[in-house]
Amino acid sequence: MSGFLANWAQALIDPQAFRDEQRRLALAWTFLGLAGDVARDGDWFRASIATRSVFVQRFGEELRGFENVCAHRFYPLRRDARGSGPVVCGFHGWQYNRDGLVVGAPICKMVFGKLPHELGARLRPIELATCGSMIFGRFPSSAAAPSLEQYLGDAFPILQAISHVKARPLYMERPIHAHWKLNLHITLDDYHGPTIHPSTLGRHGWLPSLSMRRYFRLGANSAYLFSDDERCFDRLLAGCRSGTYRSDHFFVLQILPNLVVAHVDADRPFWYCNIMQYVPVATDRTTFRSWSYPAPFTADISWLARTTRPVTDLFRHPIYLHYFKRVVDEDATVCERIQEVAHQIDRAPMLGAQEERIGWFEDSIRDLAGLTGKM
Repeated sequence: MSGFLANWAQALIDPQAFRDEQRRLALAWTFLGLAGDVARDGDWFRASIATRSVFVQRFGEELRGFENVCAHRFYPLRRDARGSGPVVCGFHGWQYNRDGLVVGAPICKMVFGKLPHELGARLRPIELATCGSMIFGRFPSSAAAPSLEQYLGDAFPILQAISHVKARPLYMERPIHAHWKLNLHITLDDYHGPTIHPSTLGRHGWLPSLSMRRYFRLGANSAYLFSDDERCFDRLLAGCRSGTYRSDHFFVLQILPNLVVAHVDADRPFWYCNIMQYVPVATDRTTFRSWSYPAPFTADISWLARTTRPVTDLFRHPIYLHYFKRVVDEDATVCERIQEVAHQIDRAPMLGAQEERIGWFEDSIRDLAGLTGKM
């Protein structure tokens, strides 16, 4: 079996199945954002874990994360994507400290008969961990759970190295009217390029052989490297650990539940990295977020190209982002069309050799969510 349950498509249209799945995934390590967005004391950004709004904020040298809901009347504390300043509710003016405890409430003695600190009100915390400049979070659980480094395994040193962002990334966000899993499926599909992306990724047509496509399972996660070297992943891992890896081939990591990180040749010898996330919203709605930036690895580049790069990047960045956006839009259109007929799907898909990671994903995401038997 490919990893799909016979009635797998029911989750694409069933709100209850979606809610059950997301409730379980709230306990999984989920990418939230980059440390550069919370570089100064008081900086914060808003994110999502399994459809639940959260925010990450810097308090001095420490990062803290909380569910984005006031403990008083459940008003969202952070309405913008990012900002800076104390944690103050815009509904009644309640203020919280770095521990999530209420420390200020207007006319508190008159209204509640107590001082703010006597109310015992506090925000629900989330656990945070970092890998390089990438910030991950999850809701606490009473059960034993792996650390972020244990969960990522061999992907940890690669993400640590690739996330060394030297300048502000090119950020993009857009809605997609399709289930989040459909969007993950297409990122794990190397078969559709010539038909869906003929003027971008598919311009060379189908490869005559699979010898250059190398797929690796990394626990629950997976990797794809485009290389003629059978030991390419071992060399990538060793190079990232030692700081000696050079940009010389395409690779992509798929990190459960909804993260994809790619190292791409945009204009040889100029390489880019894309951090991409498909954030679940509803059965038929996903928010796509991406951060794109020049790869931090050394590459074979001439003295002239290296010297003029600060100037040529002014033109290269928007061109790269234009083509990247086109690829994202083309993939999103496919997912939205499948969503339109999701109610007609009553069997598992046929997966070929260039689609096998989709089956791996379905296996792993079901295990991660603790879903067994019928969904």
